[in-house]
Amino acid sequence: MMRQYLSIKAQVPDAFLFYRMGDFYELFFDDAECAAPLLDIALTTRDKNKPDPIPMCGVPVHSADGYIRRLAELGHRVALCEQVEAASASGPRKLVKREVVEVVTPGLVGDPTGLEASREVALAALAVGEGVFGLAAMEASTGNFRATLAEGAGTLPPALGDELERIAPRELLIAEGQGDALGGFLATHLPETVLREVPESSFAADACPVAPHGFRADAADARMAAAAAVLVYLAAHQPAALGQTPRLRLYQLGDAMILDGSTRRHLELFESQEDRTRAGTLIERLDETRTPLGARCLARWMAYPLVQPEAIRTRQDAVAHLAERDRARSRLREALRGVRDLERIFARCQRPGAEPRDVAALRESLACLPEVRLALEKDEERLLAETLPGLPRPVPVPGLVELLQEALVDEPRPVPRGSRGAGETGYIRPGFRPELDRLREAATKGRDWMAGLETQERERTGIANLKVRFHPVHGYSLEVSKANLSRVPEEYERKQTLANAERFTTPALREMEATVLGATERAAARERELFEELRQGALAQAGEIRSAAEAVGELDALQSLAEVARRDGWVRPHVDEGTELRVKAGRHPVVEAMMSRGGEDYVPNDANLDPATTRLLLITGPNMSGKSTYLRQVAILVLLAQMGSFVPAEEAHVGVVDRVFTRVGASDRLARGESTFMVEMRETAEILSQASPRSLIILDEIGRGTSTFDGLSIAWAVAEYLHDTPGLGARTLFATHYHELADLAQTRPGVQNAHFEAREWQEEVLFLRRLAEGPANRSYGIQVARLAGLPRVVIERAREILARLEHDELAADGRPRLAAATDRGEDERQLALFGGEAPSAAEHEVLEALRELDPERVARTDAEGQPGPCSS
Repeated sequence: MMRQYLSIKAQVPDAFLFYRMGDFYELFFDDAECAAPLLDIALTTRDKNKPDPIPMCGVPVHSADGYIRRLAELGHRVALCEQVEAASASGPRKLVKREVVEVVTPGLVGDPTGLEASREVALAALAVGEGVFGLAAMEASTGNFRATLAEGAGTLPPALGDELERIAPRELLIAEGQGDALGGFLATHLPETVLREVPESSFAADACPVAPHGFRADAADARMAAAAAVLVYLAAHQPAALGQTPRLRLYQLGDAMILDGSTRRHLELFESQEDRTRAGTLIERLDETRTPLGARCLARWMAYPLVQPEAIRTRQDAVAHLAERDRARSRLREALRGVRDLERIFARCQRPGAEPRDVAALRESLACLPEVRLALEKDEERLLAETLPGLPRPVPVPGLVELLQEALVDEPRPVPRGSRGAGETGYIRPGFRPELDRLREAATKGRDWMAGLETQERERTGIANLKVRFHPVHGYSLEVSKANLSRVPEEYERKQTLANAERFTTPALREMEATVLGATERAAARERELFEELRQGALAQAGEIRSAAEAVGELDALQSLAEVARRDGWVRPHVDEGTELRVKAGRHPVVEAMMSRGGEDYVPNDANLDPATTRLLLITGPNMSGKSTYLRQVAILVLLAQMGSFVPAEEAHVGVVDRVFTRVGASDRLARGESTFMVEMRETAEILSQASPRSLIILDEIGRGTSTFDGLSIAWAVAEYLHDTPGLGARTLFATHYHELADLAQTRPGVQNAHFEAREWQEEVLFLRRLAEGPANRSYGIQVARLAGLPRVVIERAREILARLEHDELAADGRPRLAAATDRGEDERQLALFGGEAPSAAEHEVLEALRELDPERVARTDAEGQPGPCSS
């Protein structure tokens, strides 16, 4: 047996081998020593009395899925080695045949059991072509397969990096030798993604094991190369998943609003920054779906907001239709409850190892479609529902449903892992096929005869404990205890010796055994044939089933948006191709809900941005006044509007945004040696280099991670750049504690000031949470420190220092000395701000050369006596 194990292990040296032995998966040698602590199971030994006992551990087959998934989530691969023949087929004393039937990897967790309904686990591949990158991703549990590309040479294009972050694959394939180029990106942006280098031949489009709809063997198309790598990897690890050719959907990166990883984190769309759970996120706030299909669809809409106004309005029409019709929406929500995860169920049915209960689950979900459709067509709503282009209508599959209802029992028994799909029997309904009924009847009569034989032989022999036994290898026999062997008739033929009993047979028993076993085996074989016919019948209608699943998901997501809009009084925003962003009495949907649960009211605020008038709004105000919440609120309202949702406001007008940038909050990347300030500067640099005239930029406290004057200088320069750069004009909200920046509004017409109001009352600070025009006159930082519980002596000393600083730093007119410089000419102002005289042309040339020097290289060449780059 160990020779067989070692032979199979050699086929999968880099995977944990789960070796099937009866009702357990066993692991041996290094696999056992590594897996035991990871799975928190006992490590023991085989042949413990020998000089070199073999380390081993194991898990029960019935609970193996959780252990397998845990290893995959930790980045490991798991090879499942099953017994591929029955013990009876191998004969007595012969080793059962085993082979690897599936390899589970981080990106190929085919069994969705235990996954969140809205969560997708993707396998992706990145292909590098001539001046172009191709990206393909597949979600194995649903079969969703898509590919895109981006132009770029050498380094990963930013747009494709953003898309990788959005997909967040658990496993990323890249050609051998190209991993170093991506390692840094993954460590920073996708630390949980496993990078897997595969042979370059995997990216050859003509090597693809199947040809999906939408795929073409074009060697010059990087999308096809990436798609081929995914399919080659899938065929090598889970060939059963290719039982039905997947569809490949090609898409453009510009088809949706771009939301990079920082933006999704800062806005807490899918994960809370506090504990990385769903609690307190926007998706939790919006999710009133009734099916896993709808939950995933809603999450996709949030991850990929639309950028075409016509498409947005079409979705809004459907949301409005459902929001205005409470009865229809209620009927629809009730009808959707019966639809299970049709997408993932059908993906399981496509595999050759599908279980009868998978097909039965498909039947139950398809049977609910007529009710879903009827909910849209009742009474006076029928005409509108039929003509509304954004309201999908799932088409029932009645012929298939009726066939499955006639053929399958109501609740087929679950099939144990490794028993090769329909290995159990009894799932075909009696009466479906007469020949199967006859075989079952013969087997039943034979077993009844066996029961009668037991009673008859007990009476004839006087052996009260004589029993008819069945063994999968030895068949039927008469079992007699050792104490009663003297009573055994001469015609009994010894068949098997046990520790405390003997087993016998007779000519009549052998004859009936052949009849029973033959009928049972033929019935099981016929049942498997019928089940395969049913499965193939379902696969023949794959197009209709996929379309129905897609329609159900979209309907569920639409009714979820409608339910929230109706319940919470949200309004339909006007979305067009203009550049205006205007919100009246907007509210942060998540914060408002949390405050409402605590019995508090949320203070709404307006927002007005337009590159023609106010392209940059400078927001000042004390800590805790609501600046950060307001910034996120505006960004979230834009996202909601472009995903087709209604918004929490009295009125909203959104000119389409192509990308939302956020620089909010503080975070360290200590593992990479990057401080909070370095992270802030990197994110700011990405914003300045990638923003377009249609972007929305959210900046919170730029420059706070360094010294006061460094931070002020950087914040000032960033604000000027955003306003002054020709052709940029991005709509920007800029919150800051540097009140000196408020004077930018005096020299730049596109800059406006606003502040969050606060009032002092009996040494207390009251935060009004209300946005008002003009700059703030105080920060109230010391008052906030007092509220936080700093010792009184510290607070008093801080007030003394503040008074001295304000006396020294304020000009005669009461304004900060730095800001007062804005009254002078532009050149003089900049000199006053940054000090010193402007360099001459010759000095400027020398300064530029000095900036380009590598200090370490200069030190090295100087020590070696070599001329430096500034030598003449």
